[in-house]
Amino acid sequence: MLLRLVGLPLLLAAAIVQAQESVPGRRAHHSLVYDDGSKRVILAGGSTPIEGGRTFTLFNDVWAFDGTRWTSLGAAGPGFSGAAVAWDSRQQRIVSFGVYDGRGSSGALRVLQGSAWNTVGEHPSIRAAEPGFVYDTRRDRFIAFGGSAGRGTALGETWALSGTTWSKVDVPGPPARQAHAMVFDAKRNVVVVFGGMGTGAPGQPPPLFGDTWEFDGTTWTQKQVTGPAARNSAGATFDSKRGVVVLFGGSGPDGFFGDTWSWDGTAWRKLADTGPEARVMGYMAYDRNRDRVVLFGGRKGWPDGDLNDTWEWDGNSWRRVTTRP
Repeated sequence: MLLRLVGLPLLLAAAIVQAQESVPGRRAHHSLVYDDGSKRVILAGGSTPIEGGRTFTLFNDVWAFDGTRWTSLGAAGPGFSGAAVAWDSRQQRIVSFGVYDGRGSSGALRVLQGSAWNTVGEHPSIRAAEPGFVYDTRRDRFIAFGGSAGRGTALGETWALSGTTWSKVDVPGPPARQAHAMVFDAKRNVVVVFGGMGTGAPGQPPPLFGDTWEFDGTTWTQKQVTGPAARNSAGATFDSKRGVVVLFGGSGPDGFFGDTWSWDGTAWRKLADTGPEARVMGYMAYDRNRDRVVLFGGRKGWPDGDLNDTWEWDGNSWRRVTTRP
Protein backbone atom coordinates (compact mmCIF):
# COMPACT_ATOMS: atom_id res chain seq x y z
CA MET A 1 0.00 0.00 0.00
CA LEU A 2 1.96 3.01 -1.29
CA LEU A 3 0.66 5.55 1.24
CA ARG A 4 2.10 7.56 4.12
CA LEU A 5 0.97 9.69 7.03
CA VAL A 6 0.08 13.31 6.36
CA GLY A 7 -0.43 16.04 8.96
CA LEU A 8 -3.53 18.07 9.65
CA PRO A 9 -2.10 21.38 8.29
CA LEU A 10 -1.62 19.75 4.89
CA LEU A 11 -5.21 18.50 4.92
CA LEU A 12 -6.52 21.99 5.65
CA ALA A 13 -4.36 23.48 2.92
CA ALA A 14 -5.62 20.89 0.42
CA ALA A 15 -9.23 21.72 1.26
CA ILE A 16 -8.60 25.45 0.69
CA VAL A 17 -6.89 24.82 -2.64
CA GLN A 18 -9.69 22.55 -3.82
CA ALA A 19 -12.32 25.18 -2.99
CA GLN A 20 -10.52 27.61 -5.31
CA GLU A 21 -10.36 25.26 -8.29
CA SER A 22 -13.01 24.57 -10.93
CA VAL A 23 -11.82 20.99 -11.43
CA PRO A 24 -10.55 18.44 -8.91
CA GLY A 25 -6.85 18.62 -8.17
CA ARG A 26 -4.28 16.15 -9.46
CA ARG A 27 -4.50 12.83 -7.63
CA ALA A 28 -4.45 9.05 -7.50
CA HIS A 29 -5.92 6.51 -5.04
CA HIS A 30 -9.27 8.31 -5.43
CA SER A 31 -12.80 6.89 -5.69
CA LEU A 32 -15.12 7.26 -8.69
CA VAL A 33 -18.74 6.07 -8.96
CA TYR A 34 -21.90 6.88 -10.92
CA ASP A 35 -24.79 8.28 -8.89
CA ASP A 36 -27.88 7.09 -10.74
CA GLY A 37 -30.06 9.35 -8.63
CA SER A 38 -28.45 12.66 -9.61
CA LYS A 39 -27.24 11.32 -12.99
CA ARG A 40 -23.69 12.43 -12.22
CA VAL A 41 -20.29 10.83 -11.72
CA ILE A 42 -19.05 11.37 -8.15
CA LEU A 43 -15.36 11.72 -7.24
CA ALA A 44 -14.14 11.52 -3.65
CA GLY A 45 -10.84 11.60 -1.79
CA GLY A 46 -7.49 10.39 -3.04
CA SER A 47 -3.91 11.44 -2.45
CA THR A 48 -0.94 13.02 -4.17
CA PRO A 49 2.77 13.11 -3.22
CA ILE A 50 4.38 16.37 -2.13
CA GLU A 51 7.90 17.43 -1.10
CA GLY A 52 9.43 15.18 -3.74
CA GLY A 53 7.45 12.18 -2.54
CA ARG A 54 8.56 12.43 1.09
CA THR A 55 4.96 12.80 2.23
CA PHE A 56 1.39 12.93 0.89
CA THR A 57 -1.60 15.17 0.82
CA LEU A 58 -4.82 13.27 1.50
CA PHE A 59 -7.91 14.87 -0.04
CA ASN A 60 -11.25 15.19 1.73
CA ASP A 61 -13.28 16.69 -1.12
CA VAL A 62 -16.30 15.46 -3.08
CA TRP A 63 -16.97 16.48 -6.71
CA ALA A 64 -19.73 15.80 -9.24
CA PHE A 65 -19.36 15.62 -13.05
CA ASP A 66 -22.42 16.06 -15.31
CA GLY A 67 -20.68 15.67 -18.67
CA THR A 68 -19.67 19.31 -19.12
CA ARG A 69 -18.38 20.55 -15.78
CA TRP A 70 -17.07 19.47 -12.41
CA THR A 71 -18.91 20.91 -9.41
CA SER A 72 -17.39 20.94 -5.94
CA LEU A 73 -19.75 19.51 -3.32
CA GLY A 74 -17.46 20.57 -0.47
CA ALA A 75 -15.30 18.85 2.09
CA ALA A 76 -16.30 15.54 3.68
CA GLY A 77 -14.41 15.21 6.94
CA PRO A 78 -10.81 13.95 7.23
CA GLY A 79 -8.84 13.13 4.09
CA PHE A 80 -8.69 9.56 2.85
CA SER A 81 -7.60 7.38 -0.04
CA GLY A 82 -7.84 3.79 -1.20
CA ALA A 83 -11.59 3.50 -0.54
CA ALA A 84 -13.82 1.27 -2.70
CA VAL A 85 -17.24 2.72 -3.54
CA ALA A 86 -20.42 1.25 -5.02
CA TRP A 87 -23.89 2.47 -5.97
CA ASP A 88 -26.67 0.82 -3.97
CA SER A 89 -29.53 0.87 -6.50
CA ARG A 90 -32.05 -0.49 -3.99
CA GLN A 91 -31.59 2.32 -1.46
CA GLN A 92 -30.31 4.90 -3.96
CA ARG A 93 -27.08 5.73 -2.16
CA ILE A 94 -23.29 5.62 -2.48
CA VAL A 95 -21.61 3.19 -0.08
CA SER A 96 -17.89 3.04 0.72
CA PHE A 97 -15.86 0.21 2.23
CA GLY A 98 -12.23 0.21 3.32
CA VAL A 99 -9.95 3.21 3.43
CA TYR A 100 -6.51 4.55 4.25
CA ASP A 101 -7.02 7.41 6.70
CA GLY A 102 -3.46 8.57 7.38
CA ARG A 103 -2.97 6.16 10.26
CA GLY A 104 -3.51 2.86 8.50
CA SER A 105 -6.10 0.72 6.77
CA SER A 106 -9.65 0.69 8.10
CA GLY A 107 -12.66 -1.58 7.68
CA ALA A 108 -15.11 1.31 7.91
CA LEU A 109 -18.44 1.08 6.11
CA ARG A 110 -19.70 4.56 5.16
CA VAL A 111 -22.59 6.17 3.30
CA LEU A 112 -22.27 9.46 1.41
CA GLN A 113 -24.96 11.88 2.52
CA GLY A 114 -24.65 15.16 0.65
CA SER A 115 -20.92 15.84 0.88
CA ALA A 116 -20.46 14.08 4.24
CA TRP A 117 -19.41 10.48 4.84
CA ASN A 118 -21.48 8.89 7.59
CA THR A 119 -19.90 5.80 9.16
CA VAL A 120 -22.59 3.15 9.58
CA GLY A 121 -20.49 0.15 10.54
CA GLU A 122 -17.11 -1.54 10.76
CA HIS A 123 -15.97 -4.85 9.35
CA PRO A 124 -15.74 -7.34 12.24
CA SER A 125 -12.32 -8.79 11.46
CA ILE A 126 -10.42 -7.11 8.61
CA ARG A 127 -9.04 -3.70 7.76
CA ALA A 128 -8.45 -3.00 4.11
CA ALA A 129 -7.41 -0.29 1.68
CA GLU A 130 -7.85 -0.74 -2.08
CA PRO A 131 -10.22 -3.70 -1.71
CA GLY A 132 -12.73 -4.91 -4.26
CA PHE A 133 -16.26 -3.88 -3.30
CA VAL A 134 -19.35 -4.08 -5.52
CA TYR A 135 -23.13 -4.12 -5.19
CA ASP A 136 -24.80 -7.31 -6.39
CA THR A 137 -28.06 -5.97 -7.83
CA ARG A 138 -29.67 -9.38 -8.23
CA ARG A 139 -29.06 -10.58 -4.68
CA ASP A 140 -29.31 -7.15 -3.00
CA ARG A 141 -26.01 -7.38 -1.18
CA PHE A 142 -22.46 -6.11 -1.40
CA ILE A 143 -19.46 -8.34 -2.09
CA ALA A 144 -15.98 -7.48 -0.82
CA PHE A 145 -12.78 -9.27 -1.76
CA GLY A 146 -9.10 -8.61 -1.11
CA GLY A 147 -7.36 -5.37 -0.24
CA SER A 148 -4.35 -4.42 1.86
CA ALA A 149 -4.10 -4.31 5.64
CA GLY A 150 -0.68 -2.62 5.49
CA ARG A 151 2.42 -2.15 3.38
CA GLY A 152 3.35 -5.35 1.57
CA THR A 153 0.24 -7.27 2.58
CA ALA A 154 -2.72 -8.59 0.59
CA LEU A 155 -5.98 -10.17 1.69
CA GLY A 156 -7.82 -13.07 0.06
CA GLU A 157 -11.15 -13.42 1.86
CA THR A 158 -14.60 -13.03 0.30
CA TRP A 159 -17.33 -11.34 2.33
CA ALA A 160 -20.99 -10.56 1.73
CA LEU A 161 -22.72 -7.58 3.30
CA SER A 162 -26.49 -7.49 3.75
CA GLY A 163 -27.71 -4.39 5.54
CA THR A 164 -24.93 -3.87 8.07
CA THR A 165 -24.25 -7.58 8.65
CA TRP A 166 -21.08 -9.12 7.25
CA SER A 167 -20.90 -12.85 6.44
CA LYS A 168 -17.75 -14.62 5.32
CA VAL A 169 -18.17 -16.62 2.11
CA ASP A 170 -15.88 -19.51 2.96
CA VAL A 171 -15.17 -20.94 -0.49
CA PRO A 172 -11.96 -21.30 -2.53
CA GLY A 173 -11.27 -18.20 -4.59
CA PRO A 174 -8.59 -16.06 -6.21
CA PRO A 175 -5.18 -15.75 -4.56
CA ALA A 176 -4.87 -12.88 -2.08
CA ARG A 177 -4.44 -9.49 -3.75
CA GLN A 178 -4.96 -5.75 -3.58
CA ALA A 179 -5.37 -3.02 -6.22
CA HIS A 180 -7.29 -5.41 -8.48
CA ALA A 181 -10.12 -4.54 -10.86
CA MET A 182 -13.46 -5.77 -9.48
CA VAL A 183 -16.77 -5.05 -11.21
CA PHE A 184 -20.30 -6.42 -10.99
CA ASP A 185 -21.58 -7.59 -14.38
CA ALA A 186 -25.30 -6.84 -14.13
CA LYS A 187 -26.07 -8.61 -17.41
CA ARG A 188 -24.79 -12.00 -16.26
CA ASN A 189 -25.13 -11.32 -12.50
CA VAL A 190 -21.54 -12.17 -11.62
CA VAL A 191 -18.64 -10.39 -9.93
CA VAL A 192 -15.62 -10.08 -12.22
CA VAL A 193 -12.06 -9.81 -10.84
CA PHE A 194 -8.98 -9.13 -12.95
CA GLY A 195 -5.33 -8.65 -12.02
CA GLY A 196 -3.99 -6.98 -8.91
CA MET A 197 -0.93 -7.30 -6.72
CA GLY A 198 -0.17 -10.07 -4.23
CA THR A 199 2.26 -10.40 -1.33
CA GLY A 200 5.91 -10.86 -2.26
CA ALA A 201 8.55 -12.93 -0.50
CA PRO A 202 10.87 -10.98 1.83
CA GLY A 203 13.09 -8.72 -0.24
CA GLN A 204 11.18 -9.46 -3.43
CA PRO A 205 8.64 -7.33 -5.33
CA PRO A 206 5.01 -8.40 -4.98
CA PRO A 207 3.66 -10.60 -7.78
CA LEU A 208 1.33 -9.09 -10.36
CA PHE A 209 -1.67 -11.05 -11.60
CA GLY A 210 -3.17 -11.26 -15.08
CA ASP A 211 -5.89 -13.77 -14.23
CA THR A 212 -9.66 -13.44 -14.63
CA TRP A 213 -12.15 -14.76 -12.07
CA GLU A 214 -15.92 -14.70 -11.70
CA PHE A 215 -18.10 -15.14 -8.62
CA ASP A 216 -21.72 -16.19 -9.12
CA GLY A 217 -22.79 -15.57 -5.53
CA THR A 218 -21.73 -19.03 -4.40
CA THR A 219 -18.62 -20.15 -6.29
CA TRP A 220 -15.48 -18.53 -7.68
CA THR A 221 -14.43 -19.77 -11.15
CA GLN A 222 -11.16 -18.93 -12.87
CA LYS A 223 -11.65 -18.24 -16.57
CA GLN A 224 -8.95 -19.87 -18.67
CA VAL A 225 -8.53 -17.07 -21.19
CA THR A 226 -5.86 -14.85 -22.70
CA GLY A 227 -6.28 -11.14 -22.15
CA PRO A 228 -4.55 -8.06 -20.79
CA ALA A 229 -1.01 -8.41 -19.45
CA ALA A 230 -0.59 -8.76 -15.69
CA ARG A 231 -1.08 -5.43 -13.93
CA ASN A 232 -2.36 -3.66 -10.84
CA SER A 233 -4.53 -0.58 -10.31
CA ALA A 234 -6.27 -0.57 -13.68
CA GLY A 235 -9.47 1.40 -14.11
CA ALA A 236 -12.58 -0.71 -14.70
CA THR A 237 -16.35 -0.31 -14.92
CA PHE A 238 -19.41 -2.08 -16.34
CA ASP A 239 -20.94 -0.73 -19.56
CA SER A 240 -24.57 -1.77 -19.14
CA LYS A 241 -25.61 -0.83 -22.69
CA ARG A 242 -23.08 -3.15 -24.34
CA GLY A 243 -23.01 -5.65 -21.51
CA VAL A 244 -19.23 -5.64 -21.07
CA VAL A 245 -16.62 -4.78 -18.47
CA VAL A 246 -14.34 -2.01 -19.76
CA LEU A 247 -10.75 -1.93 -18.45
CA PHE A 248 -8.05 0.70 -19.01
CA GLY A 249 -4.40 1.12 -18.05
CA GLY A 250 -2.66 -0.03 -14.91
CA SER A 251 0.94 -0.74 -13.96
CA GLY A 252 3.15 -3.68 -14.91
CA PRO A 253 6.80 -4.69 -14.47
CA ASP A 254 7.87 -2.46 -17.37
CA GLY A 255 5.78 0.61 -16.57
CA PHE A 256 2.32 1.97 -17.20
CA PHE A 257 -0.31 0.74 -19.66
CA GLY A 258 -2.52 2.85 -21.92
CA ASP A 259 -4.59 0.09 -23.53
CA THR A 260 -8.38 -0.40 -23.39
CA TRP A 261 -10.06 -3.80 -23.16
CA SER A 262 -13.53 -5.32 -22.80
CA TRP A 263 -14.68 -8.57 -21.16
CA ASP A 264 -18.00 -10.16 -22.13
CA GLY A 265 -17.81 -13.30 -20.01
CA THR A 266 -16.21 -15.37 -22.75
CA ALA A 267 -13.25 -13.45 -24.11
CA TRP A 268 -11.14 -10.35 -23.62
CA ARG A 269 -11.07 -8.01 -26.62
CA LYS A 270 -8.59 -5.19 -27.08
CA LEU A 271 -10.53 -2.05 -28.01
CA ALA A 272 -7.80 0.60 -28.32
CA ASP A 273 -4.12 1.37 -27.86
CA THR A 274 -4.65 5.13 -28.08
CA GLY A 275 -6.54 7.53 -25.84
CA PRO A 276 -5.59 8.74 -22.36
CA GLU A 277 -1.90 8.84 -21.58
CA ALA A 278 -0.64 5.58 -20.07
CA ARG A 279 -1.21 5.60 -16.31
CA VAL A 280 -2.04 3.73 -13.17
CA MET A 281 -5.18 4.42 -11.08
CA GLY A 282 -7.00 6.08 -13.97
CA TYR A 283 -10.29 5.15 -12.32
CA MET A 284 -13.56 5.04 -14.25
CA ALA A 285 -17.34 5.05 -13.89
CA TYR A 286 -20.04 4.37 -16.48
CA ASP A 287 -22.53 7.24 -16.90
CA ARG A 288 -25.65 5.27 -17.76
CA ASN A 289 -27.69 8.34 -18.61
CA ARG A 290 -25.22 9.62 -21.23
CA ASP A 291 -23.80 6.23 -22.30
CA ARG A 292 -20.20 7.25 -21.55
CA VAL A 293 -17.38 5.75 -19.55
CA VAL A 294 -15.79 8.61 -17.60
CA LEU A 295 -12.12 8.47 -16.54
CA PHE A 296 -10.46 10.93 -14.19
CA GLY A 297 -6.85 11.42 -13.13
CA GLY A 298 -4.37 8.80 -12.06
CA ARG A 299 -0.58 8.66 -12.02
CA LYS A 300 1.88 8.60 -14.94
CA GLY A 301 5.09 8.94 -12.94
CA TRP A 302 6.67 9.50 -9.55
CA PRO A 303 6.70 11.84 -7.69
CA ASP A 304 5.37 14.56 -10.02
CA GLY A 305 3.15 12.56 -12.34
CA ASP A 306 -0.34 12.80 -10.88
CA LEU A 307 -3.06 13.92 -13.31
CA ASN A 308 -6.44 15.66 -13.22
CA ASP A 309 -7.63 15.22 -16.80
CA THR A 310 -11.10 13.94 -17.72
CA TRP A 311 -11.76 11.52 -20.58
CA GLU A 312 -14.81 9.77 -22.02
CA TRP A 313 -15.13 6.48 -23.90
CA ASP A 314 -18.22 6.18 -26.12
CA GLY A 315 -17.82 2.49 -26.95
CA ASN A 316 -15.58 3.19 -29.94
CA SER A 317 -13.00 5.83 -29.05
CA TRP A 318 -11.67 8.10 -26.33
CA ARG A 319 -12.20 11.87 -26.20
CA ARG A 320 -10.59 14.28 -23.76
CA VAL A 321 -13.27 16.44 -22.14
CA THR A 322 -12.71 20.19 -21.98
CA THR A 323 -14.66 21.03 -18.85
CA ARG A 324 -16.43 24.33 -18.31
CA PRO A 325 -15.83 26.36 -15.12
